[in-house]
Amino acid sequence: MTKNAELIDLAIDSLGAQGDGVAQYEGKPVFTAYALPGEKVRARLSPKGGNAFTGRLQDVVAAAPDRVVPPCPLFTRCGGCAMQHLALPAYRDWKRQQVAATLATRGIDLPAETEMVTIEAGARRRAVFAAAKDQDRVTFGFHAAMSDEIVPLDDCLLLTPALRAGIEGLCRLAQIALNNKQKADFHVTESLTGLDVLAIAETDLPLNRRPAVIEAARAADLARFSWQHGKRQAEPIVMARVPQIRFADILVDLPIGSFLQPSVAGEAALVAAVIAGIGKAKRIADLYAGCGTFSFPLAKIGRVLAVDAAKPAIAALIAAVNRAQLSGRVEGLARDLDHSPLPPVDLKHIDVVVFDPPRAGAEMQARMLAKSKVAKVVAVSCNPASFVRDARILMDSGFSLQKITIIDQFLWSPHVELVAVLRRR
Repeated sequence: MTKNAELIDLAIDSLGAQGDGVAQYEGKPVFTAYALPGEKVRARLSPKGGNAFTGRLQDVVAAAPDRVVPPCPLFTRCGGCAMQHLALPAYRDWKRQQVAATLATRGIDLPAETEMVTIEAGARRRAVFAAAKDQDRVTFGFHAAMSDEIVPLDDCLLLTPALRAGIEGLCRLAQIALNNKQKADFHVTESLTGLDVLAIAETDLPLNRRPAVIEAARAADLARFSWQHGKRQAEPIVMARVPQIRFADILVDLPIGSFLQPSVAGEAALVAAVIAGIGKAKRIADLYAGCGTFSFPLAKIGRVLAVDAAKPAIAALIAAVNRAQLSGRVEGLARDLDHSPLPPVDLKHIDVVVFDPPRAGAEMQARMLAKSKVAKVVAVSCNPASFVRDARILMDSGFSLQKITIIDQFLWSPHVELVAVLRRR
């Protein structure tokens, strides 16, 4: 390594958890985005905090064999993707290694029976766009990496055709809806009936702008457009059609801002892994059930207790259950499992528990499961770090980890999901 003013020549040894190339400088790690193992790069050095540095890539002096041409011209400017420069086989290996390394932090081995499913580009049905208006001009797109800057875009390879086609109309809508110097996040979901859009801003939507906003939302053919001021309850501004989604063969009305898996293909992969892990069961608890992603497919196997803290989601699930005449197969319960987990007494008639918590995991519920007589747990996780904590709790109480399916719905990013099957010994 040589130092030339602020420029440092680095030899990249490995990839970090966020996809940064990792090198050593003066005995400390240097994390350089968009650099790959085996490369010699030139970077500008700055303190990262603690005993590490951040390197800002200036030049790839010697490229790695796994380096490929990124398919998106905005790569490295837009913060949505981190790994477009890495060949797909090496990218898959890296994600698998990250799961294995996370498990190892709690003394857990990646099971020999581990599969991986990668969802291709063009499948993402959910996205959060950033919008800001300055001097009566709106910038609409995604944030730059680690920045408040908005990178304007008119296309994105990750998104479904419907979302890609909707960007222009959403930009026009933002132009009309926002005041000067105002910012907002546009949460967009492709439903079966069209785009469902929730704008979250720091102020209310002015009354004098509403007629033009309604006209723009209708011109964009949105199924629904809603506005939310900070953390207040969202208000529907336009409801042309009720946004709906299908779980198994059951139609569910989506509440405003409700959670939905980011892609149809990824949802199908998760459901398939959960169903395979369940096997046969008469009574199933689906915890953190949302609107019923797993509940309705599981109802084909046994009776399902679906539990979630979000009351609108459970209300939507119950309404769908009643329409489909499934009241004998699926029961919905609104309950905050993080603060009030189901105790062993409530689990004594349950054969299998499925849980799919937010990124923070299901620690309190895992502790209750550890004390219960439940024989099998199928854990779905969007955060291997919280999963391994919860899995360790279960394994220390007599469960064994039998299988993991790694599912990559977040192509070209560090994020990964998994489905794990744990059985009591």
